[in-house]
Amino acid sequence: MLKKTRLNACLTLAFGSVLGVGVSDVLAQATERIEITGSLIRRIDAEQALPVTTLKADELTKSGVTNAENVVKFITQQQGGTVTSGSVSGTNGAASYADLRSLGAGRTLVLLNGKRVVPNPFSSLAVDLNTLPMGAIERVETLSDGASSTYGTDAIAGVINFITRKSYTGITVGATTQITQAGGGDISTGSVLAGFGDMAKQGFNIFGAINLRKQESMRGTDRDFSVTSYIPARGYNALSPTTFPANYSQPGTVTNANPTLPVCAPPTSLFANDPVVGLGTNRCGADTQQFTKTVPDQDQQSLFLRGSLNLGRDHQASLEYFHSKNIVSTQIAPSPEGGLSMPPTSPYYPGNGITPNNPALDRTLPISIAWRTVPLGARQGEQENNTKRAVAQLEGTLAGWDYQTALLWSNATVVNTFLNGYPMTQPLRNGVSGTNGAPWLNPFGEQSAAGMAYLQANQVLGEVQNGEGTLQSFSFTASRPLFKLGGGEAMVGVAAEFRKEEMIYRTDVPKVSQAASSGLAGSGALRVGDRDVKAIGLELTMPFFKGFELGLSVRHDQYSDFGNTTNPKLQARWQAANNLLFRGSVNTGFVAPTLTQLYSPQATTFTATRFNDPVLCPGGTPTGATAVPSRDCGIQFQRLTGGNPGLTPEESKAWTVGVVFAPAANLTVALDYWYYYVKNSIGTITENSIFADPVKYAALFVRCSGAGARAATIGACNTPPGDPLAYILNTNLNLGDYNTRGLDVQVNWSGATPYGRLNLSARATHVNQYKFQEQPNGAWFNPLGNYNPQFGGPVIRYQQVTNIGLDRGAWNFNLSNRFMKGYRDQNNVPAAFANNVADYSLYDLSVTWKGVKGLTLQAGVLNLLDKDPPFTNQVSRFQARAYDDRFHNPLGRTWQLSAKYEF
Repeated sequence: MLKKTRLNACLTLAFGSVLGVGVSDVLAQATERIEITGSLIRRIDAEQALPVTTLKADELTKSGVTNAENVVKFITQQQGGTVTSGSVSGTNGAASYADLRSLGAGRTLVLLNGKRVVPNPFSSLAVDLNTLPMGAIERVETLSDGASSTYGTDAIAGVINFITRKSYTGITVGATTQITQAGGGDISTGSVLAGFGDMAKQGFNIFGAINLRKQESMRGTDRDFSVTSYIPARGYNALSPTTFPANYSQPGTVTNANPTLPVCAPPTSLFANDPVVGLGTNRCGADTQQFTKTVPDQDQQSLFLRGSLNLGRDHQASLEYFHSKNIVSTQIAPSPEGGLSMPPTSPYYPGNGITPNNPALDRTLPISIAWRTVPLGARQGEQENNTKRAVAQLEGTLAGWDYQTALLWSNATVVNTFLNGYPMTQPLRNGVSGTNGAPWLNPFGEQSAAGMAYLQANQVLGEVQNGEGTLQSFSFTASRPLFKLGGGEAMVGVAAEFRKEEMIYRTDVPKVSQAASSGLAGSGALRVGDRDVKAIGLELTMPFFKGFELGLSVRHDQYSDFGNTTNPKLQARWQAANNLLFRGSVNTGFVAPTLTQLYSPQATTFTATRFNDPVLCPGGTPTGATAVPSRDCGIQFQRLTGGNPGLTPEESKAWTVGVVFAPAANLTVALDYWYYYVKNSIGTITENSIFADPVKYAALFVRCSGAGARAATIGACNTPPGDPLAYILNTNLNLGDYNTRGLDVQVNWSGATPYGRLNLSARATHVNQYKFQEQPNGAWFNPLGNYNPQFGGPVIRYQQVTNIGLDRGAWNFNLSNRFMKGYRDQNNVPAAFANNVADYSLYDLSVTWKGVKGLTLQAGVLNLLDKDPPFTNQVSRFQARAYDDRFHNPLGRTWQLSAKYEF
């Protein structure tokens, strides 16, 4: 039996939910040895020394959490990362990833009940948060400390463990609706949880959970702060020079022109004539916000089943299965098409009776067209992820050993489908040039009936790409007491694992090669990869004297493709007084390149920002007779993305030191100082860095003469004269090192008041240092508190989650706040418009009533003060204009109502 001390209670407060865990929760804990996140050894929860934070599902719902992507926003060590809205302008499999310490999704391990889930196969960096079965989740534990010695080499930044119920009897139905005050982005959820069988009396339990969640889309024009890509008063210009009616040029005569100047065709095509940040007096710019759904439609469905059976008194078998489906439907601006040449014989050639004349033209020569195919409509697509996992597990006690063995199978398939707006490249060229029997197309105005029918008939539609990932594993762990020491029993834990990972990508090459704007043109038809991982592990805990414990764990992994690695961890815990504890750890890690980083298809897509060809248009000025301004100046070029089989592994080292103390009754303060160093990091050089130093990165600029078969799919390579830039190389590379350190703080207080039981909590992360190298042994860059172009964003210096909860009989009142420190902006603007992104603070208020047995009613207001995202002049977030969707929520004030009834 564990003796309850003031520190035991304090520890659980310190490791408990930031949304409120009181001392009553501590006293209610059983002393049964259980599985602990971050350890191979089953032990009593209050004994743990690692900095684990628990978020309870019931408490998270009070702050509007409806899926796992929302959960990680309440983890202060989480920084930005990949969010679902990022799929609006990309084909990442509609994924959302956790990113502890801003060290990258691939260095954060996400588990379900302590076991792995297959990663999203499109961008297989980590477990896709959108696939986790939230209807069965009971709590989420975050180990903000390296755990490679326990779970595997890729857990160097920490572990987020989503934990489901182990058993359930009865039926619970629930529904939640969230309605935004400004319209768009509404969310509705429904869930059913049902089970039968009593483990204690009947020796078995079977339960299942179904969860449905639907989020409606929101257009950029639904919010004032994102209504346009052109805000000259803030020096902000994210317009595209490929617009409708089309801009055109002619080498040697017309630099740029548009037949609708000087008015253009607002609101989708604007005359940006600001002398500082405009597009100049001779072309129009496309405002893509008029078409883009900045929040996509999302439909999430999940089924979770679990059955448990007692096999005698000391053994239990269980079978666990989940199937989740995540469908994200996106819409972005109509296709931007270059490489189009219109001959003087076209009826739409300026001056031929339909399009206004331009006397500067040489009417014997063709013109080059930069056309956005607005008549065809917005580009629409759908990405569907189906993820499944089955785990058969046997656990119990045998000959003094607590053991657990499991067989796991997990599979994910993602399908990418084009629904509208992707014209076939060659037919489009034929229509503008009037060749190969095509009807003439009008890039400057209304289409003829024949032209419109031709556009609609020559689209790339249907499934264009799919990926599949499979994970299979066998694992075994066991732990037991060894012998007595001065402070108690020494414990040992052992582990063994065999894991097989497989991936396959299939691309419909005939389709995607016809759609230059898809980002998939030039992809390989088939990419496959696989690996085996074998591992053994050992953990020892040795309480040498009362209050002092030393722990050692080590894991040896053998990769079939990257050799062997051994990673140890040393940790210590010293209870110096009844209300004072010191703790610390030091560990190493090793991250092999993921199968996606190695083998994902290489494909071209557009840069997020406009650039100038450093050879043909240096500084924005066309040079020489072969320069074509509409092709070479101030445009979004192509970049080649994808895998790189030549990658080598990353290595890391990290340490933490901390203290937990209780200066007063029911008050706990925990401080943990942490340090991480990652060597040989895997990533991509940002497009901003490449274009900022074309001499240093000369090898990454590929001209049409060197683009091989890809040249046929790239518009610039079909726009004479000269040898224009085809694309920049932007594939995965081994870069330099990362180094970060900072402080985590947790404060908890709980006590009785005349008005009810009050729970106060705050948790914060302060990053003291963050620096990285873009190249091995290269210069160090600092994104801490500022948008760094080499990093592609900022590292937030300070984040805090604060909660005030009051329990008064059947009523609960809850107020939570999430605060994020601002940062210096990207500021790729004139100095007069330099900006600091403001601090961001959101308040959520909820009231819960449980006055009828089994019934829970809740009403709340999310973003109580209707706080808009702070303005940012960054342009790298293609779909999020004037705000950053990785950090800031665009929905605004949202009303929440929910009801739950337990039969």
